[in-house]
Amino acid sequence: MKVLITGATSELGRAIATELAPDHELRLTDLVDSSGSEARESLRADLRDAEAVAPLIAGVDAVIHTCETPDSFEEPDLTREELLLDLATRGTHVLMTAAVEAGVRRVACAGTLEVFASYPDDVYISELWKPLPRPEMSTFSKYLGELTVREFARDHAITGTSLRLGRVVREEDVAGEPVDLMWVDVRDAAQAFRGALGRDASSDVRFAARWDVLHICADVPNAKFLIAEATRRIGYAPTHGFAANYQA
Repeated sequence: MKVLITGATSELGRAIATELAPDHELRLTDLVDSSGSEARESLRADLRDAEAVAPLIAGVDAVIHTCETPDSFEEPDLTREELLLDLATRGTHVLMTAAVEAGVRRVACAGTLEVFASYPDDVYISELWKPLPRPEMSTFSKYLGELTVREFARDHAITGTSLRLGRVVREEDVAGEPVDLMWVDVRDAAQAFRGALGRDASSDVRFAARWDVLHICADVPNAKFLIAEATRRIGYAPTHGFAANYQA
């Protein structure tokens, strides 16, 4: 399968590329140069530019939209918050429009479990819970990006999957720190995107079948976020359980 990965210079984008490179043909893109990684093709592009997005989409079978924006990228006329908002909404809309026009049938995007941060830790949150995003653009922009993908899946014969990721870290980098119930190791997150690529409900007339939202975090004691649906639907099986943090 030929897969386009956006936000390819981010830690998440690099982990996904490493996970998929042995079995898939990859095309990477970002706002900054993403060459020198696990792909034959690397194209610098702004997703808000339809002319730049068209060659990104051409010939691909699936899109993984990480919704990541490089910290180093700036625009003189926009604040960081305005940039995140513009990329999440207009950028995702342009990307999805191009995907539909090119006949792409599978799109997986990175949402965030931060939309549930307002809830206490002594509840067990499934995909049926109502998001309560805080007015922080780093969270709200990803939620708006997710909703944009959802509406395209509603209106078109395309499979849309949002993986709501926890706080992406590497297990070894947070050893000894207080436990965070929202942690997910970046390598487990990458594995989840591999599983999401296996979903193809584009021919199903039911919107509820074409669109799916799944929670992706570590499998830990007294979990706040339930991952049972991700395990059942895409075979998600996290291997990083942050055991050292629970023993500290």
